[in-house]
Amino acid sequence: MDLGDTVNSIVDGYQYLQQNHRILSTIITSEITYVLGDVVSQLITDKKIAANKIKYTAALAPSYGLCLDALMKSGDIVGKYISNHPLAKAALGPNLFGNFMNTYFFVNNTVGEKNGYGLRKLLSHYGGIIPRKTKGFFKGLWNNIKERYIKNIPAKEYLYSVGATVTLWNGFQYLNYSEVPEHMRTPTSLAAGMVWMSIMSIWSLKGRRKVVKQLEDKIE
Repeated sequence: MDLGDTVNSIVDGYQYLQQNHRILSTIITSEITYVLGDVVSQLITDKKIAANKIKYTAALAPSYGLCLDALMKSGDIVGKYISNHPLAKAALGPNLFGNFMNTYFFVNNTVGEKNGYGLRKLLSHYGGIIPRKTKGFFKGLWNNIKERYIKNIPAKEYLYSVGATVTLWNGFQYLNYSEVPEHMRTPTSLAAGMVWMSIMSIWSLKGRRKVVKQLEDKIE
């Protein structure tokens, strides 16, 4: 079997996996793309790789992949109820709601930077958003969201991601909806996202360090 046959066999196997075991395929693809994106960002920024950061990213990657799968479905909902035009499906579906997913990515990394990249500490951080007291519950909830979520998003870097989403990603997702079969849209997004995740990870690495340093300066 030559290289071409090998590549074709891998592609055929992947398409079969995506058609028959979509969730498993999405998780596998997200592990590859997010971990590689993290590796590239660390090598570019620090010229070395921190194992604890890679493990942290690998543990969270399935949740990112499942979020992206849901985002792609949002485009189908737009197509059904608003407009079936590929650009409308992209702009009002995954690229619109993807900006919220990006906040999740940034917050996870900032909290990881603060707490030594421990998953239990991350879960505890999110658990602390829900107030324990019923009195003034909603005010407390909003304050916790600001302190534990919003303040952990590096503003400058997040705005970079929004700008790229509403421009470059709108163009890509337009082609994804117009040219790519439905069962291959999520893996196609994840594959293209390998480059995107390298860029996002670089922004996140620099941004979260800035947020943590600002916090340390306030404490001092």
